[in-house]
Amino acid sequence: MDASTFKPLYGPVYPDTLEEQLNALDTDEAVRRFATSRQRLAVDPYRPLYHFSPPENVMNDPNGLCHWQGRYHLFYQFRPDGIDRVHWGHTVSDDLIHWRDLPLALYPDTEKDCFSGQTLVEQDRVIAMYHGTLAGNAIATASDPLLLNWRKHPNNPVILGDTQNSGGANIVPVMANDVLYRVFDPCIWKEEDGYYALSGTYKDGVRGVDCVGVDHLFYSRDLDTWDYLGPLIEDAFFAEPGEDAAVPNFWPIGNGKHMLLLFSHKRSGRYYIGEYNSSTHRFTPQTHGRMNYGPWMVGSLHAPSATIDDEGRFLGIFNVKEGREPQGWNDIMTLPRHYRLDADNSLLMEPAGGIESLRFDHRHIDSRVIPANGEMVLEGIHGKAIEIDAVIEPRGAREVGLCVFRSPNGEEQTRVSLYCQDHRSFGASSLQIDVSAASQSRDVFARTPEIGPLPLLPDEPLHLRLFLDRSVLEVYANGRQCLTIRVYPEREDSGGVSVFARGSEANLVSLDAWQMRSIWPELRHREGK
Repeated sequence: MDASTFKPLYGPVYPDTLEEQLNALDTDEAVRRFATSRQRLAVDPYRPLYHFSPPENVMNDPNGLCHWQGRYHLFYQFRPDGIDRVHWGHTVSDDLIHWRDLPLALYPDTEKDCFSGQTLVEQDRVIAMYHGTLAGNAIATASDPLLLNWRKHPNNPVILGDTQNSGGANIVPVMANDVLYRVFDPCIWKEEDGYYALSGTYKDGVRGVDCVGVDHLFYSRDLDTWDYLGPLIEDAFFAEPGEDAAVPNFWPIGNGKHMLLLFSHKRSGRYYIGEYNSSTHRFTPQTHGRMNYGPWMVGSLHAPSATIDDEGRFLGIFNVKEGREPQGWNDIMTLPRHYRLDADNSLLMEPAGGIESLRFDHRHIDSRVIPANGEMVLEGIHGKAIEIDAVIEPRGAREVGLCVFRSPNGEEQTRVSLYCQDHRSFGASSLQIDVSAASQSRDVFARTPEIGPLPLLPDEPLHLRLFLDRSVLEVYANGRQCLTIRVYPEREDSGGVSVFARGSEANLVSLDAWQMRSIWPELRHREGK
């Protein structure tokens, strides 16, 4: 199939002032349709109350997260109902928590699909660079208040890619300066002398057991003509054999360092922290870490989008894949995350935005002993859309944690725990989410636990922030780790919470819990349940 056979698809043109745009959205056909679709899908008990979910059908990678004129914009790969071509969906928020559906931002025309990419905010406009399948990497710009009116570059694709593979991904590599590369999922930024863009994912343009993960760098003074500069990074040390470096996000993160946040089709979300030399245009990674530790296509973290906002914060967001049979809609987004570096350049993370604004019906549990090899159900702490803030001193226990989404007799439960480091063993302690007993539904896929490292200082307590939202669980631990997983408790009464310890007793220092309000009007009837 040749890309020239595609018929252009375009949305309406909107007014240029904020007041006129807001008025136009009140009667906009697409926005009204999305509201109707959300109402139809509200019957699904697994629709999240305060995480972003697609208004209809299939959502995939987040794209182009940015902060423009005081508002946060998030775009995403999106197939609307009845259309089997990928567009850029669009949502906006004042606080990174309350999201509003906007009309589609990017429509495919000469490309088959508008796949992933990122944005660059300039003083007078926002530039989106994305991958057009069966074409190459393309440019679009917008400058209106709500980023509704996007104009594509007349010479798209500005970086040529494969035009022969009907599967949508670039398999035939491109040759430049005697180097083979693949054009895919670009990230764009600006330096004093012009624009730079990352793309490609493989050395020699080939995926294979012996390949090295590579992100190739391009340069342009005018967004029109792009020169290939070679690889920004080649990694054969941190990455596993056969990994790629897709959906790159490359931004300064403080302490004179840059972070490259990306997606691997082998190990999902990963990051590098290191030094960027703006003269040689090479990035030297000094540390590497993962954002996902389990099977990424089975109810776990997927691809990222990241930006630097007006406050100078490195913000990231991921989509989370389904862990059950399709039910007419797919995927959700994580809560936005604020990443920063500690004094020793280790990565710190916490929820971004005004998540506390959703809290109500606060409950508090005072300090108490957790008996050895026992479980203590917490009376009054219950719900499927709640936030929990808990501090536990492991003392000598080998495992401590909480069970959430728990039915009264424990037939359904999701276990969140710390495997404590022992002086007689090697390695650091680790954080775990075990969903093996999370659901009795026959539609839910089996998967192994999500387990990530969490080294604690001597006598440092475990500090957990858990965000439960119907079918998703995000667990932040000590500001240094976050695990994310999909859960599908089938029983109506699977909302209990308990604490436990293994090996010896532990101490629950404190636990606070809040019910969480819905950001979606059609789901407010599920609040407090």
